[in-house]
Amino acid sequence: MNKSFSRSRSSALFAGLAAYFFVFFVRTSLTVVQPDLQATFSLSASQFSLLTSVYFYTYALMQIPAGVLIDYWGPRKSIALAMIIASVGSWIFASAPNYSTLLLGRFISALGVSPVYIAVLKLNSSWFLPVEFVALTGITTFIGNLGALVSSAPLALLVAKIGWKASFYSIGIITLIVSIIALAFIKDRPSTVGFEDLNEQNSLTWKETMAGLKNIINKREIWFPTLVYFFSLAPVMTLQAAWGVPLLHNLAHVSTITASYIVMLIAVGFMTAALASGMLTARLGELRFSKLFLLFSAILWILLLTASYWPIYVFALWFFLIGFTSAGYMPVWQWGKEIAGTTFSGIGMAIVNAGGFLGAAFGQLFYGVVLDLFHWKSYTTIAFSMSNLMLTMSSVLAFVTLLLYESAKRSRRRR
Repeated sequence: MNKSFSRSRSSALFAGLAAYFFVFFVRTSLTVVQPDLQATFSLSASQFSLLTSVYFYTYALMQIPAGVLIDYWGPRKSIALAMIIASVGSWIFASAPNYSTLLLGRFISALGVSPVYIAVLKLNSSWFLPVEFVALTGITTFIGNLGALVSSAPLALLVAKIGWKASFYSIGIITLIVSIIALAFIKDRPSTVGFEDLNEQNSLTWKETMAGLKNIINKREIWFPTLVYFFSLAPVMTLQAAWGVPLLHNLAHVSTITASYIVMLIAVGFMTAALASGMLTARLGELRFSKLFLLFSAILWILLLTASYWPIYVFALWFFLIGFTSAGYMPVWQWGKEIAGTTFSGIGMAIVNAGGFLGAAFGQLFYGVVLDLFHWKSYTTIAFSMSNLMLTMSSVLAFVTLLLYESAKRSRRRR
């Protein structure tokens, strides 16, 4: 491989991954500042829940517009603009004099980071061969989850040292630096720096982009990977981003700090699987890989219904394994890309991504609703069992939808 080509694509990949690191960082950064926010603004539990969920609703609803923007404008400009907007959101959040401004800052931050993941996947598909795409997706999600880990204990140490306001001002500055790195090092495709494109690439008019969006939405196949991601991300993100610590606090009777470390094992498990995903999908095939992992994930969710009887080490093992097996949804972006075609791959992957984050938003909302319906403060075990049953059903539906997708692909081949 030409050294200049290798250097160009490595630089583009590094800049894209640096941006995606902060997508996950922003997503999970509020957990460690919860006491500070409640002390400063006298927030109720429901107000803080709304503040955290704003990210997921905004992120999900922005995926299709983001996909259109990326296919029309390209990853370089999209990522750079995204990080500038995210930095503004951090500064607004840090300077907030009241709760409404906190919400505005969180909304703008989510608005900013919303196109980054799809832009990075688009970048990967332009600079790497199709057989390398799943492995690159694994590396990308590994870096993202690394951002989630850094937003826990390291961020907590920073907040303890300089305070939450100064910490979020600092995040805004670093995010702005990442936008400059993106402009400097990202090239949308090899032909922009004098190399031959690995895939056929065409510049699109706005009319062609919108026609592509309409065509993809009308494709029945695109909704299979979208629903697989919807049903599989909903349960794992519900515990990782919202209800994992309360579950452990109430069922395992551990301290909040211990519970936080156990919930972190979801990210560790997922990162472990993400690193191995390229090798496993090459050996098993994407569908078999997903079926195996999502089947074991569904079994683990069923076992969670007995959690009130578990010793603490079983919880730790379960959280690691649920993170590991949830990686079964990773090929969904590849399927979205294939269904949409190379020209509109950003839109196809964006539709799939939107499904996952709508699932995460709804999962967190309804988990809390079910807890309240069963009076979780008084009937803790029953309430958590019923909420966990909802997550279990979602996991089973993810596996069933995957089987339906496999059946649909077989039927299409016979025609």
